[in-house]
This record gives sequence, structure tokens and C-alpha cells, in this order.
Amino acid sequence: MGPSITLKNVSLSIDGNRILSPLSARLEGGKVHFLIGPNGAGKTSLLKSMLGLLPHKGDIKRHHNGAVFRPVYIPQQPRFDQILPITVADYISAGLTQKPVFFGQSKALKEQVKTILDRVGLQGTQALSLGELSGGERQRLMFAQAISRESNLWFLDEPMTGLDAAGQLLITNLLLSLKQAGKTLIVVHHEMKFVTQYADNVLLIDGGLLQQGTTQEVNLHYSRGLVDAEGVH
Repeated sequence: MGPSITLKNVSLSIDGNRILSPLSARLEGGKVHFLIGPNGAGKTSLLKSMLGLLPHKGDIKRHHNGAVFRPVYIPQQPRFDQILPITVADYISAGLTQKPVFFGQSKALKEQVKTILDRVGLQGTQALSLGELSGGERQRLMFAQAISRESNLWFLDEPMTGLDAAGQLLITNLLLSLKQAGKTLIVVHHEMKFVTQYADNVLLIDGGLLQQGTTQEVNLHYSRGLVDAEGVH
């Protein structure tokens, strides 16, 4: 099972501007946790703080129930150097073997890469360069790379960005399979319909933690204008 995470008096300021007021929460392992709130509320900043990518005050602790894995991170807008002479297969292979990609791929490694790419709907893209991929395909490639790391802790910032309807359905099914496998998922998302359907736990963020609980409990804030019923932005 994925780790649980404890936040204790976590706050964040950047260039003297308060981004997050002190907040405390506990996120259970093996659950799907959504961070919601309006634009500029600090959702992504909190996500990056939990990843260790932003300096913060307070304590963030992960409680592992076995082997310790490096977390994976799916950013909202993946960036690739489109002029790099690297193929999709090479990009995924780099996370599966310690050998330099120019040494070539064994038959077993090629099959492993194919299986991972098929899982995210990138069949037949092995020979394409990164610059030949569309925005939605690059987003899927980020998921493929994350799968190759076999982590039990996932951080996702608006994971449906750039995906068409088919891609969104595919990634939704992938997230459900990760949950079923006991992974811990922490997701920034703006569509309340999606959050309501799949959340185990919701943290409503607006400069700090306003409320944590089920979607039914967080819905109490609709009348205060903090979250729009059609989706948070």
C-alpha cells in the first residue's frame, strides 16, 4: 500500500508573499485525495511542497508501510526539449534500465516498453521523436514514464490537461487501477463532477486548508462562492 502523509503547520511564502497559511491534515495511504479551490488558492504550491520542490515551514512526513519508493509527479503542462534526438522508446527505456540508450534495447526491454505505451494509448509511437508528439500525447507519455517507475505514491497536477475524451477515459481507468493496487494518489483537479465521483478525501484550499472531508462535506461551501458547482478554477 502507498504511504500516508501527515502535514503539520505547513505554510509557504514566496518573496515575502504568503501563499499558504499554516495547515495540518492527514492523508491516508492507498486513497485518492483531491486538492480543490479557486485559481491562485495554493493547490499546486501545496502539491509541490509535499513533493519537496518548494521550501516551506512546518512538517511533512510520509509513513511507509513497507518498501520506500520515490514519488512520481505529473505536472499540468509537461515540457520536453523538442529538438532532442531521442525517441519515445528511448525516453521510456531510460527509466527501465541503467544502460545508456545508445547501447540499444534487448527484446525483453522492447516488450516492456511496448506494454507500458499500450497501457496509455501510445501504441506504435516507439520510433517517434519527442518533438513529433502532440500535447495530449506528451501528457500520456508522462504517465507512461511514471508507470515505468512503479511508485506507490503519485502526485498529479490537473492530469487531464490536453487530453481528448478518449484520453481522459483512458487516464481515468489508469487512476482507478492505481487506486485498486493500493497506490496513494494526490490530485489537483478542477471538475467537481469528477472529484465527486472518484474522491476518497477532499481538501478545499484557499490560502490555507478550509475544510477536509468527503465531497458531501465540502459541498457545504458552494453557497459561500468558494467552489463553483460546475467546477473549481
